[in-house]
Amino acid sequence: MRQNKTKRILTAFVGTTLLACGGIFAEAYTQDNANNKSQLTVPWDEFKKLLQLREDEIVLSLETYEKLLAQTGTSATPQPTLQGGNVVLTRAEFKNLVDQMKPPTAAGTQPPFDYLITKAVYSGRMQKNNTAFSGIFNVHVLKKEIYLKIPILPQSIALQDVKVDGEQALVVSENGYHHVILSKPGENVVTAAFSQKSSLEKGPQKLDLVIQQTPITLLNLAIPLQDIDVEIPQAQQVLTSAGNGATEVSAIIAPGQAINVHWRKKAAVIEKLSPKLYSEVHHLVAIEDDALKINSDILYNILHSEVDQVRLAIPEGMNVLAVTGEAVGEWQEIDQNGQRLLLVPFTYGRKGGATINIAAETALSENGATTAFSGMQVLDTVRENGYIGIALNTSAEVNVAGSEGLERVAAEKLPQQLYNKSAKPLILGFKYLKHPYDLALDVKKHEKIAVPMATIVSANVVTLFTEDGKVVHRLVYQVRNSAKQFLAMQLPEKAQVWSVFVGNEPVESSLDAQGKLLVPLIRSRSGSNQLDTFPVEVLYCMAEKSFSPASQRRSRLPAADLLVSQLIWSVYLPNDYSYLYFTSSLEKEEMIRGINFFSGAPRRYDERAMKEFADKDGKRDIAESNEQLKKAYRGDEFRSQFRNQPMPEEQMSSQLDAELQFGQRLENLRQSQAQSGPPGMNKAGAGVLPIQIQVPTSGQVYRFAKTIITDDDPLEIGVVYTRLWIVNLVKWLVFVSVLWILYRQRETLSRFWNRSKDKLAPLAGFYKRHAPAIRQAAQSLITPFVLLGLFIVWWFISRPLALMIFFLLWVSVVYQFFHHRRRKVQVPESEK
Repeated sequence: MRQNKTKRILTAFVGTTLLACGGIFAEAYTQDNANNKSQLTVPWDEFKKLLQLREDEIVLSLETYEKLLAQTGTSATPQPTLQGGNVVLTRAEFKNLVDQMKPPTAAGTQPPFDYLITKAVYSGRMQKNNTAFSGIFNVHVLKKEIYLKIPILPQSIALQDVKVDGEQALVVSENGYHHVILSKPGENVVTAAFSQKSSLEKGPQKLDLVIQQTPITLLNLAIPLQDIDVEIPQAQQVLTSAGNGATEVSAIIAPGQAINVHWRKKAAVIEKLSPKLYSEVHHLVAIEDDALKINSDILYNILHSEVDQVRLAIPEGMNVLAVTGEAVGEWQEIDQNGQRLLLVPFTYGRKGGATINIAAETALSENGATTAFSGMQVLDTVRENGYIGIALNTSAEVNVAGSEGLERVAAEKLPQQLYNKSAKPLILGFKYLKHPYDLALDVKKHEKIAVPMATIVSANVVTLFTEDGKVVHRLVYQVRNSAKQFLAMQLPEKAQVWSVFVGNEPVESSLDAQGKLLVPLIRSRSGSNQLDTFPVEVLYCMAEKSFSPASQRRSRLPAADLLVSQLIWSVYLPNDYSYLYFTSSLEKEEMIRGINFFSGAPRRYDERAMKEFADKDGKRDIAESNEQLKKAYRGDEFRSQFRNQPMPEEQMSSQLDAELQFGQRLENLRQSQAQSGPPGMNKAGAGVLPIQIQVPTSGQVYRFAKTIITDDDPLEIGVVYTRLWIVNLVKWLVFVSVLWILYRQRETLSRFWNRSKDKLAPLAGFYKRHAPAIRQAAQSLITPFVLLGLFIVWWFISRPLALMIFFLLWVSVVYQFFHHRRRKVQVPESEK
């Protein structure tokens, strides 16, 4: 009993070890040579020695047996012997089971396609009303153990028979194709007999065959006709042979989905006629500063026979620069009997349409003489006609002094090919029917005027006045430059340049003999048919007298040698002063146009609030930005309103950015100085602050604007200012003086009041007589609405009268409010 139990444990171990060895066998299988087969043979003695088997019976658990059976890929096996829930196999049965086991398929061996049709050969014989075809298709089935539907021919073709490897095939028609059912992996030869409509007697003489696209496609066709020419557009090679009353055609077809065969009777060989040439010439004549640039297109129509070259006669004074065109060889110019000829050879014989292009030039006449243009004459032609278009590429004035053999036409009536050839609009157009013709042009040159090579599209200027007399200017120009080398600026004598940036990069500036600052410029990039702008920034400082308790202060911007389209100037002034009146050559914003003695709170710049606004990451919506800017510019509205200078929103936004960057630029300069070391160790360089300085960017902000500024226009401001305590003292003195005057004139005011009461007595009597009606109108709920309608109507007619009506509307609303409250109080008392 104990021995049987040990035997069963040993057999279970054998089965488990066998499953584990399946992976080893599979790996050994995948490492076999290229000629391996789908089996793995292990000698039984070796296998028995490996598993240490000695018994003739092997006992496996049912689960292990099913796993082994699954690896064989079969299910129809003899019913195994069961004993105690286990499967008992003899040594022969177990060996047979192992022999049937299949190694697992190695990963990554799945074919890229289920099948491939590598070659198709179509052999046909044309009959009276149809063509009988036999098609042979080489089909490689790559996927195993699956039925595939292989499309071979379109469903519009009538099949006669289909075989696979010589045996009858299964065919199904669906999705527009006849499909053959295949399951055998490897190469299969499919042959199909089918018929296609064609006609030998009725036209058109052609055969159209729709096919399945294959890498190799061959066509063999017998046409029962002789002396015919056969054309197959899809063929790369066509061979024909005549015999036995038919024409045999063999062709190699390029991959495609159709074969089109055309045939016709061979034309009788006749003697070639001499070629006939017709030509149409399109001359584009561009007037330059020193010459007529001629670009001619000669359109040939060559009949009967091919030509190897063409000839043209070159008029006196014309120089040929280039000859181009399809199949045009190396051209040459010769002199024949005193006439200059242009010979243009072709690399092969040309027939039908041919076009050549000739570029030439004719120098302009000097001393005010006219310039003649007669064009090149096309020789050896039956007829020549052409068109001439005149384009002006300079500032000269052009007049037609005379013409012969030409008909003047509108430029729009010229051939479209010639009209579209010129980049500039054509100013003149002519037509001629034959040679010779002459055109005399009177070209008058005028003195050219210089145009700006660069311009300043917009300028954003920020100036900071400090109480101790420092004045810091930051000028940011948006420059559009095509060829100008330097931007020249006339700075004040005592100005100290702190930094110069061009295109956001520091540059080295210099001074010329007149003391002007020269800023090197870069060329604008071209995009969207115009030049882009780049920023030019100049930061400099001046030392002036410190602010006194009451005085005036002036400042002037340096003149730039470029036209400025629009400029905005923001000025920071110390907070502890009241600025009574501004003068400026620029337009002042609305809040400072007049005297500011009794004005409201000034616009004060809070650097800390603006820095918090700048440090926020991410995009901010407009409402959030406006709210933050209101905190940064405390007091009046942060935007400026100009009466005569319409200020776009983007321009005002760029100025606010310039004010924000003003403080950031100073901070960056201070950091650059701190990193470069002590002042004594720092060498002056481009874009680096030469001395360490602390400049607070805060104060009252006022703005000025101007458009279209030349280098002669002055850009200056002036302000009359005083200490705040002086302004407050004056206001108190005025208030006390008014009270003192009223007290001294109290008797006069009393007499005036008494006289006024006497004059107002009739009005009081009118009120007493009509008091009920007036009270009823005042208490009516319709009265406020009537007054509101009158206010809206009179607002567009008379503003003063509309304001009076608005005052009555306000009184009426207040009266209705208190009258309603009084009635609510009276109702409960009456109920009591």
